[in-house]
Amino acid sequence: MPDFSYTVIDSAGRTRSGTIPADDRRSAARTLGAQGLRVLSLVSGTAGTSDATASAQASYGSVFDSLGSTSAPASPPANLTKRRFFGAHRTGWDFVDSFHQLHSNGLPMGDAVKLLGQRVSNPALRYLCQSLWRDISEGSSLAGAMGRFPSVFDSGSLYLIEAGENTGNLSPVLKKVLDSYELRENLRAKIFSSITYPATVCALAVGVLALFVFFLIPRLRQIMGSLGTEFPLPVKILIGFSDFLVKGGPFIVASLLVLVFAFLRWRKREENRLQSDRWLLSLPLIGKVILHTETVRMTDLLATLLSSGINATDALRLCERPVGNSLLRQRINLGRQMINDGAAFASAFKKHNILPINDVDILAVGENTGNLADTFAAIARRHISALDRSINNLIRVITTTVLGSTMGLVFICVISIVLTILSVSQGISKH
Repeated sequence: MPDFSYTVIDSAGRTRSGTIPADDRRSAARTLGAQGLRVLSLVSGTAGTSDATASAQASYGSVFDSLGSTSAPASPPANLTKRRFFGAHRTGWDFVDSFHQLHSNGLPMGDAVKLLGQRVSNPALRYLCQSLWRDISEGSSLAGAMGRFPSVFDSGSLYLIEAGENTGNLSPVLKKVLDSYELRENLRAKIFSSITYPATVCALAVGVLALFVFFLIPRLRQIMGSLGTEFPLPVKILIGFSDFLVKGGPFIVASLLVLVFAFLRWRKREENRLQSDRWLLSLPLIGKVILHTETVRMTDLLATLLSSGINATDALRLCERPVGNSLLRQRINLGRQMINDGAAFASAFKKHNILPINDVDILAVGENTGNLADTFAAIARRHISALDRSINNLIRVITTTVLGSTMGLVFICVISIVLTILSVSQGISKH
C-alpha cells in the first residue's frame, strides 16, 4: 500500500504535514477529510514529514511560477465588483460548479483551486481562483477566502460551505449550494417572464398618458380657451393629477428616500430587526414566500448534515446561520436549546413554531423510526412545492393588479380624449 504525503489544515487553523497509507489518492483524501482536516496538498511518495513539506512546497511552487507570485493581480475585473449588472454572481456559480466537479472526484481542496487558477480562460474566473488559492495557501479556509468577494458569493452559500468544511463533508454541501442557486435562478426567470407582459403594457399606458397630458392637453387648452369652453371633468382630473405629480413629485421621492434611510437605520438594532422580520412574515402572499424559502433552506441543510453523520446539536447550530429572517433564526435557536436538554425534535419544533403542525407530525414519525435525515428531505420537498404555489399566487396578484390599473388608465385617457374632442366640436359649432 503506497504512502501519500499531505499538507492539511486542522480544526484550529494550523497547517500540518505528514504521510498516510492508502490504496489511492482518493482514499487518502477521504480518510483525511473524515478526520476533520482540510487538504491543501496530497502527493504520492514515501518520504517523511519534512520531505512531505518540501514536496508540498514544490507542488505549490509550480502554481506560484504560473501566477508570477502568491499575490493575485492588482485589481479585480469589473464583473467581480457589480453583482447583477456585470454577472459577478454567475462567475461565483461557475467557480462552485467547476470546483465541485474536481473535488467530488477526489481532488483535494487546495489542488482543485490551484488547477482552476491555472486552467480557466475567463479573466474574471481566473482572478477569482488565483485570489482564493493565495488565501488558502496562507492558511485560510475556503469559506473565509470566498468571503472576501461579497459581490460574488452570498452569505447563505458561505455559511453552507463553512459547515461543509467544518464537518468534512464539503462535496454534498457544494451540491446543495448549486441546487439552491439553480432554484433561485429558475424562480427569478419565472418571475421575470411572468411580469414582462404586464410591465410592457403598463409602460405603453404611461406613454399614452404622458403624450395626452404633456402634448395634447396644452394645445387643446389654447383652442378651448379661444372658444370659451371648459374641459370635461375627467380631463380636469387628469390635468390636476399631472400637475400634482410635476409639482409634488420631487418632494414625494425625497420623502420616500428619507423614510427608507430612517427604516434601515432603525432596523440595525437587533430588537427592531426582530420586529420588522415579524412584520414581513405577517404580510399576505410575501410572508408565505419568505417562510417557505427559509424552511426549505433549513430542512434541506439539516437533511444533508444528518445524513453525513453530524450529530443533531451541531447540525441545528450550523443550519441557524444561513437563515436570513431573524425571527425564524431565534426560534431555531430556542428549539436547539430544548433538544440539547433532551427534548424530541417534534416537541421542540412544535413549541417554538419552527414548522407547521403537519410537518411536525411527519417529523415525529421520522424521529420514532430513526430516519430523521430522510424526513427532513421530505419536508424540504413539500415546502419547495408550497413555495412554487406561493410564488404563482403572488405573480397572479401582481399581474392582475398591473393589468387592471393599466386598462383603467387607458380607459380614462380614451374617454378624456373623446370628451375633449366633443367639447371642441361643440365650441366650434357655437361659433
